[in-house]
Amino acid sequence: MITMPPGVWQKVYGPEYVSTAVQIVGYVDNPCTFTAEALRQRPQVIIKDVDILCGSGKLKEEGLTYTGVLLRDLLEEAQMQLEEHEVPNRTYIVATGTDGYRALYSWHEIFNSPQGDGLIVVLTKNGQVLGEKEGELCLVSTRDERPGPRRIRYLSRIEVCRLE
Repeated sequence: MITMPPGVWQKVYGPEYVSTAVQIVGYVDNPCTFTAEALRQRPQVIIKDVDILCGSGKLKEEGLTYTGVLLRDLLEEAQMQLEEHEVPNRTYIVATGTDGYRALYSWHEIFNSPQGDGLIVVLTKNGQVLGEKEGELCLVSTRDERPGPRRIRYLSRIEVCRLE
């Protein structure tokens, strides 16, 4: 998203936003960068029959099949720092696209609930590589009732943060 007058956002799409890698940074012992090509070499998860609704509940796309890798698996590889018992309660993840759009996830959503089984770094949609309106990498929370607001096109950065 680009900044417009206060309270107004304009969607931006185009080849200049296409992401080819995602970084995992922040409270991790092993900061990582995963290219789309490297992610394609990993075992893939397939999630079928996903409907994308926007925040208002309007249906944007329906019956989608996504293929990719679970964000949870990438975070485990980055070795999140959870040195104390209550640290997961204060840990959250911010996903950001190259267009500046962001979404927030709690540690418990990803690791302590069924939501994590549907939080996918998407590589293909309906058997096709993602186009320039989504980038090579897109993050979709397929188990949200309304996945649209937390869908991150052009995924480029995952930051593990902590409330102090």
